[in-house]
Amino acid sequence: MTGIRVLSYNVRYANRGDHHDAWHERRDAVGRLVRFHRPDVAAFQEPLPDQRRDLRERLPAYEFVGRGRETGGEGEGCPIGVRADRWAVADDGTFWLSETPSEPSTGWDADYPRITTWARVRAVDGDAALLVVNTHFDHVSAHARRESARLLRERLPGIAGRDPDDAGRGSTLPVVFVGDLNCTAGSDPHRILVGDGPAADAGDPSDGRLALRDAAASADLRHGPETSLTDFARLIDGRRIDHALVSPGVGVEAFATLADRDDRGRYPSDHLPILARLEL
Repeated sequence: MTGIRVLSYNVRYANRGDHHDAWHERRDAVGRLVRFHRPDVAAFQEPLPDQRRDLRERLPAYEFVGRGRETGGEGEGCPIGVRADRWAVADDGTFWLSETPSEPSTGWDADYPRITTWARVRAVDGDAALLVVNTHFDHVSAHARRESARLLRERLPGIAGRDPDDAGRGSTLPVVFVGDLNCTAGSDPHRILVGDGPAADAGDPSDGRLALRDAAASADLRHGPETSLTDFARLIDGRRIDHALVSPGVGVEAFATLADRDDRGRYPSDHLPILARLEL
């Protein structure tokens, strides 16, 4: 078994209206938090190009992949950082949560373009490999969130595909799916992703769609608040909208919502990061 620690963190886009919680006041704290917890994979939501540069500078041990959601790679992104001393990126890509996922686009009635970034990673010292998927669902449209979840259930099996480095054995890569889904566990998009109940429209289990389960519900150990949303000063109860889902065969040793504060006594973002300790 190979252990892997995966962190997901909505760092909030650089909004000038945030005043004393503006990005330049928070970026060092975000970097320190990630370095302290030392995840193997760190997936971020919302950073703009300058923020992505800041993250790379503060996290030099990580190889980053991903682009922005706008034409030319600008705009908010869902970058994935991988600890280069332990894991290597074999392949990566980004698609849009829309009716035309291969090109910059806004799907259904979403307020903004939304994307998913993925990376196939392999252990530097060993045979372990997996697919890491990072996304951010629309914050306004429930319809767009449902359709985004359906699109992901359709596309992920093809991306997980067959492991090209598996010496012809043809095994499907295990999947770790993280992100800010802007909905709580039990909502329609979450149920679609985990194939739970009529809202999932999951069909026959043999239809090739990917099976996922919620790491928080499967974990042997749970730690931290039941919410992942803040106003920088306080927790907003009952709003765990940041999730980690895993495919069969991925063991979930622990799941945590990290309530670290910065040296000002404030949260470094309006989201708390989540951290899953997994076994492949």
